[in-house]
Amino acid sequence: MKNIGTFAIIGIIALYLLGSPIFDNILGMTVRIVHFLLIFYVVWIMLFDFFRSLRKKLGEKFGLQIKRMKRKIFKLKRL
Repeated sequence: MKNIGTFAIIGIIALYLLGSPIFDNILGMTVRIVHFLLIFYVVWIMLFDFFRSLRKKLGEKFGLQIKRMKRKIFKLKRL
């Protein structure tokens, strides 16, 4: 796997030095993909924090404690 990555990097550097239009196409696709990945990552972080805080608030407000509910269900199954 290291050899394939090394060959890919050497190939991209060669395309850059030769001024090939293929390099421009690869660079353009990479930039588009990176933008979408960055947007997805930021949205993921925001939603993760939002749902974590929402779960905590609901747990405090309504007493929805998952661990306690699991313990009660386990005790009821044992009876």
